[in-house]
Amino acid sequence: MSLRHRSAGRILPAMSGANPPAVREDHAPPPPFGVRAAGAIALLAACSLAVLLAVRPLSSPDLGYHLAYGEEFLDTGHIVNHNTYVYTLPDNSAKVDRFGDSLTWARPQPGPGCWYDAQGNYCFANANWLSQVVMAAVNRLGGPNALVALQAALVAGIVLLTAGTAHRLGVPTILSAAGIALLAMTAYARFNLRPELFGYALLAAQLFVLSAPRITWPAVAALAVLQLVLVNVHSYFLLGLALTGAVTADATLRLIWLRARHSQGTEEFRNVKRRVSRLGIALAIQLALCFANPWTWRLAVLPVQTLIFMRVNDIAGGSPTGRGHPWSRIGEFFRPFAPGAFVGTKATVAYCVLLGVATAGALAAALRRRWAWALIIAGMTLVSLSMRRNIAPAAILITPLALACIWLLGKGLAARLSSPARARLSLVVAGVILLCSAYWIVAVVTNEFYYRDRLPWRFGAGFSRLTVPLDAAEWLGRNRPTGRLWADYNSSSNVHYFTKPHPDVPILTNTWAYPPDVMAMVLDAGRDPRAFAALAAEYDVQAVALRVDSASGRLARHLVDSPDWSLVELDACHAVFLRADGPNAALARQGITEASLDVGALISRLAGQDPRPASSLNVGGVALLQLGMYGAAIDVLQAAVDNDPEYHEAWNSLGHALANRGNQRLAAWDLPRARDDLRRARRSFLRCLAIRPDYEHAKVNLTLVERQLSQLQ
Repeated sequence: MSLRHRSAGRILPAMSGANPPAVREDHAPPPPFGVRAAGAIALLAACSLAVLLAVRPLSSPDLGYHLAYGEEFLDTGHIVNHNTYVYTLPDNSAKVDRFGDSLTWARPQPGPGCWYDAQGNYCFANANWLSQVVMAAVNRLGGPNALVALQAALVAGIVLLTAGTAHRLGVPTILSAAGIALLAMTAYARFNLRPELFGYALLAAQLFVLSAPRITWPAVAALAVLQLVLVNVHSYFLLGLALTGAVTADATLRLIWLRARHSQGTEEFRNVKRRVSRLGIALAIQLALCFANPWTWRLAVLPVQTLIFMRVNDIAGGSPTGRGHPWSRIGEFFRPFAPGAFVGTKATVAYCVLLGVATAGALAAALRRRWAWALIIAGMTLVSLSMRRNIAPAAILITPLALACIWLLGKGLAARLSSPARARLSLVVAGVILLCSAYWIVAVVTNEFYYRDRLPWRFGAGFSRLTVPLDAAEWLGRNRPTGRLWADYNSSSNVHYFTKPHPDVPILTNTWAYPPDVMAMVLDAGRDPRAFAALAAEYDVQAVALRVDSASGRLARHLVDSPDWSLVELDACHAVFLRADGPNAALARQGITEASLDVGALISRLAGQDPRPASSLNVGGVALLQLGMYGAAIDVLQAAVDNDPEYHEAWNSLGHALANRGNQRLAAWDLPRARDDLRRARRSFLRCLAIRPDYEHAKVNLTLVERQLSQLQ
């Protein structure tokens, strides 16, 4: 029995098959010009918002690692798959016992997909090598501003491909604009220049190809090329297989259903059979191309090994407590709603909206038997719930599919409205999207968007000097201290790379590039003075570069107080220490103390490093507070609250600094000045709570200060 629609002459399958993406009504009159223009303007505004969210100074802690390994390839033509620079790896040289048998010293258990070669090198499959080469080449051509342009261009490609997919699936332009705005608000936290950004763009391109009504041979070739590149830029390449696999499964089910209906002689059956054949070939080619990389099977199985490793060690169950497996301390591995992690930001709110859209889209897809889209939406929703780093690719893939399925199910309701009513509703929706996008664009350009959520990013180009330790690297480059340099986990690759001429660059910020036990040692040393002392003694560390914040505060204070170390460089939050009695003793004697610190100059420098000066002043004040320089911290934090009297965190930090100085004066029996500091601290905590009544840190601090004041009465 033929299933042709007599009036249109085209196939209307009961399940998605020959033409599954088509959702627009063939004979529906086009909307009025005003509605189309309003939709186009709203879409342009939403796309502009997304791209502007990617115009931000470079701030990734992994940037130095990526550029260094890309430059290695540009200079030598060799792809590095092991790290000869990490001196914390044990000596792996072979030993021979008295019977002539070879013995090898115990080595740390390798991470997933890693191994020791015959020479004892710790090797890893560098899933990012091609994106690193591109980043290094762009940096050589145009420097940091070119890298920011690349960052924005990749996001522009993502949103244009997503909009193209939505258009191909019949989503109205106005609804596409809403989807792009939702995507931007959900994924902007991952719009930093990292290899995953290349992966997002390639996945968006694969979905665009798969959303076509017909799978042609050029489409098969395009899927193959995209998969080949994806395999070599990021480990998200399994998602490419999943996309093609879902569409292939849908078409195969359709073919089985038609065969069961004895429709083998129909044109629909031939079209579906052709679709299944081409998709099957594309999937087979994509699977084979997973091995087309410098490490062949090792990289092909790396994502699976990693997933198993993370599940066995409950890594995605981590939280900001800093306990558990070392991988579980990495914020991007936290689950989206982990306690205390990223709660209350605009991205989290947008993600909740995305989950609602995904649920509605999956139900609509199931009701309209769009099984491929239902599988992709459901699968990517589960992927996003597994860890926070997966939210962005989920948003990119879910948004156009969910909106298409929702529109497919609900367009009948829209058709019941009169043409004038539909036009008015469309104009209202377009106006809302345009106003929201314009509001957020202004907020992004003025940095209010980031500042309100206390995020480290800003609108602009170049480097973020608050997150990239350029001052520390410049000091090291000028003075070239002798001996081994130790840097904390988040600073290591950038400190080494941006020191000019830079030494060999350890890949300490690459989770896969050294054993988890060594990673745990590095993380522990950055927090615990005893762990650091053991590491420094074992490896003869002569210099330390450290980001000074609440996580490293104990170690920073220990180094300041220790007669064995000297603080020689301090910017907003990065410090350099030298061993006082080592080969750099002469440099160490030029150390910085609170008495020698020019606080006025520091305040001016900090205020000039951020278009929202209260933020950089707060960062610098907290660093001074952690270093125990309470007087300087008070001056800097007072400047922060003077700049923004509503900055509640700075008020809490100011109160903390005043309370600590008060305790110092109390210990010295300077009771009048101690009492004055504690009273000022109480006023600071009360001011913080007046702005943010639920701020727990200030509540606890206020209770402690009031208890002390009551004892001094």
